[in-house]
Amino acid sequence: MFKSKNIKISDFVLKSKQPFFSAQSISGKFQRRFTGIQFFEGEFTANYMAEHINEVKEFIAKHIFGRPFNISLSYYTKYTGDVKDMVTVSVNSSKGGRKVTLSNFAGTLKAGTVIQFENHKKLYTITEDVKGNGEMKLFPNLRQNVLAGEVVKYQNPEGEFVLKTDDINFSIAQIGKMKFEFVENV
Repeated sequence: MFKSKNIKISDFVLKSKQPFFSAQSISGKFQRRFTGIQFFEGEFTANYMAEHINEVKEFIAKHIFGRPFNISLSYYTKYTGDVKDMVTVSVNSSKGGRKVTLSNFAGTLKAGTVIQFENHKKLYTITEDVKGNGEMKLFPNLRQNVLAGEVVKYQNPEGEFVLKTDDINFSIAQIGKMKFEFVENV
């Protein structure tokens, strides 16, 4: 995102958007059906001193027309498990699938771990614990094919996003701040 230490980020909010509908039958059974792809969106505030406004303007100029940028999602994607090895895919998995077979590794990738694959930037969440040579269950469904031998990034993956902000309002003051909205680049 900002490559400078002059711009401080605050009020960072990440939202998981999950298009679904739910219904409860007369028998009491509850069902939830997903009608589209899950994605992330959010917002943050860039705080800066007047002499650093050009760095904010540069960020806007590069990204206002849809050029993606990466954001470290800090605590949300921080990995705290016991897997230390490189994790790779052992069998090809097709776009739309929810399961990926992994190579042999020591430890357990815990449910809730956020991952990415080498060939695309979509963020996925592991929905059940998985050990080496196991089948990893994911949410949402795969957006791209995943090939055998592909590396699974499980240690602090970064999201790829595009700006969603329509109005750019510059505060002409000694201390400036600007709110940005973004959406995952799926």
